[in-house]
Amino acid sequence: MKRLKEDNLKHFFAEETLKKYSVVFIIILAVMLICELFIFNFKWVNSAFDKKVDAEMTLSGINESGTDLKFTSDSATIEYKNLNEELKYLYFKPGSNKGGVADITLSAVDEANSSYFSAPSRTVLTDVKSSEYIRLRFSGEVKDFKITVNGMNGKTISKDNIGLNVRVPLMFSWIRFLLLSLTLMLLYVLRPKSFVYNYKTDLSKNWQRIVTLALVAIQIITFWNMIHWNTGVLEWHKSYEHHRQYYSLIDAIKEAHLYLDFEPSSALKNMDNPYDFRERYAQNVAFKWDHAYYDGKYYVYFGAAPAILLYLPYNLITGNDLPNYIAVFIFGIMIMIGILLLLWEIIKKWFRNTPFALYLLLSVVFGAAACLAYAVQKPDFYLVPSLGAIMFGLFGLAFWLSAERKNEDGTTSLISWRLAVGSACVAIIAGCRPQLLIVTVFGIILFWNSVFKERTLFSKKSLKQTVAVCLPFVIVGAAVMWYNYARFGSPFDFGANYNLTTNDMTKRGFVWGRTGLGIFTYLLQPFNMDAVFPFIHDFNAATVYQGLTLTEMLMGGVLWLYPILVIGLYGAFKKNSFSDRRSYRFVYFSVIFAVILAILDAQMAGLLTRYFTDFVWIAFIGTIITAFAYYEMLRDNEHSRRKFAGIILTFSVITLVLCFLSIFAHTEDSIMKANPTLYFTVQHLIAFWM
Repeated sequence: MKRLKEDNLKHFFAEETLKKYSVVFIIILAVMLICELFIFNFKWVNSAFDKKVDAEMTLSGINESGTDLKFTSDSATIEYKNLNEELKYLYFKPGSNKGGVADITLSAVDEANSSYFSAPSRTVLTDVKSSEYIRLRFSGEVKDFKITVNGMNGKTISKDNIGLNVRVPLMFSWIRFLLLSLTLMLLYVLRPKSFVYNYKTDLSKNWQRIVTLALVAIQIITFWNMIHWNTGVLEWHKSYEHHRQYYSLIDAIKEAHLYLDFEPSSALKNMDNPYDFRERYAQNVAFKWDHAYYDGKYYVYFGAAPAILLYLPYNLITGNDLPNYIAVFIFGIMIMIGILLLLWEIIKKWFRNTPFALYLLLSVVFGAAACLAYAVQKPDFYLVPSLGAIMFGLFGLAFWLSAERKNEDGTTSLISWRLAVGSACVAIIAGCRPQLLIVTVFGIILFWNSVFKERTLFSKKSLKQTVAVCLPFVIVGAAVMWYNYARFGSPFDFGANYNLTTNDMTKRGFVWGRTGLGIFTYLLQPFNMDAVFPFIHDFNAATVYQGLTLTEMLMGGVLWLYPILVIGLYGAFKKNSFSDRRSYRFVYFSVIFAVILAILDAQMAGLLTRYFTDFVWIAFIGTIITAFAYYEMLRDNEHSRRKFAGIILTFSVITLVLCFLSIFAHTEDSIMKANPTLYFTVQHLIAFWM
């Protein structure tokens, strides 16, 4: 009987039925409920029978008035003498109103230390209740105990806001419970043995369109909420002039000129070298930070396309300036759609057996790693042209891929309007971030046979298609070259070298000594990891390069931060795994282009986190195609297919987790400083053991 029950149970869980999934989901909910009550709230359980310790306080930098304590020093202390008690918990609430915050350092004389031993400092906030209850780990009985309080000068709290060995209340987090439950349910649905891999991607089916649109809607809502996390950055367009450059450009265009309406100071005009950063400060010269200065005028060296396409219409319609984070949000939405469109065209052309679940999963990972995670952390002006270039690159490649159609006789034909739209999108990249025009080479790969074998492009019989491909480049190229010539006297000078920044970029040049550092830092540098939330942390790049190299706080190389990119790197060395040589060339050149762009960014500007957006999305194209190709190749080997699906799922989850953690890891313009309530709420939800 027992054996029969076991067989029935195995059979039940082996079958892909709605009943089984219902049971599994109920189990997940039950397990998560138990975890939320007894693991994530272990302090509540652990302190259930504790008795509060009442002891006399010795105060320094604090005035006592009845039951109130008023802090009169930036560094005040509260000391308990001769306790001789085992201390398990400290309760410290830095105020009775919202917004209270303090940094506290706890010290003790215990059985292992005859003089004060200090633990690492902790931040406590009235808006984050879990931060107020601190688990103490001193050795044995504590004789003396001291609390050093920073950041509360002038504040008053009640004595009841401080307690030793208090009972920690139950702090049930519905957000944590629901998110973890839904995540585990989703992972179960996406496990390699799941039925979802039986459904091939086919967006001509209504149910797949509905699911895809639902995913886009969820991403948009999530992105909109997350983009508001770093509240400090949202207001930069109001307070920092260099974040208002598109506004200044729009004002100039409306007045029918290209220079900005700022008259450079006479001191700047009279300098022998106005680009000498140290000399400007030595002479106390007034200047516009990060603006292009040329021939006695200020200009915007950032691509003008976003200003014309977004900022100008908004200004003309509303009379106001478009907040930069809104531009980031708009481009972010279009990038989500562009990724789905590009992946769909790749599937239609080369990998018809790709599961719908894989299509959706990789589209989400693609967007998060390529740019959207960084956009959440810093949705500022500098990101706008980069996101615009990525968006146009995605749509351009998608339309180019969709332009080629197989005829019934086996020949191919090209759809002119799709060619034209694709070329227009790619060409507009020049008006956003010119170095990303490197994706034009993908067009050469794609249409190589059309030009040299089938003669359906650049031949007498294909004049219409040839015009469709070339005319957008001619029009946009002419506009961009005129724009450059009108400002800087050369059609090929975009003006970035005239930037008034920390160094003279007119003398920067191309130095091979920076190449190795750029490749290592951007691609191969391991991240800095420890046991403190957010577990990965930014750091300064180390170098002994004897010259000028510009760096900011970095996170690590992209192969560490986005490990799923290893799949594309692997595919670049597996030529015979691709049935269509063009798909392999996309993979191979995506890796080459990523390396080239990393070198160019290191040479032209330096080592900055935001430049990841230049090449990660291109590298991701190779990863996507490799993943689809291998899944296609293994479709007749069920065991290997499931194993590979597990690899993709594992790399995807790790990449998404690292993307999320990286949002909180930046110390420059960090969320921790701008929005401490959010930062420490997330910290305590994840690092519940604190």
